[in-house]
Amino acid sequence: MSDMLAKPKNEAAVQSLTSFDHVVAALGITPDQYKDSEQLKDWVRRNKDEKYVPTDLLKHWGFGEDEEAA
Repeated sequence: MSDMLAKPKNEAAVQSLTSFDHVVAALGITPDQYKDSEQLKDWVRRNKDEKYVPTDLLKHWGFGEDEEAA
């Protein structure tokens, strides 16, 4: 009976997708295309304060630099 209550071994690998993940999937782009995507850049500009965005993209596009200087 205790075996039935044990956590599955792959449970740690299960992660929920972020809004960012959904957007890049909808755009059909891969990580090596992120920095060149104007559509993604526009989404990031509108959502960077509310949604997860990888730090390297924020830095690449110069978003958040004003907040850090303040």
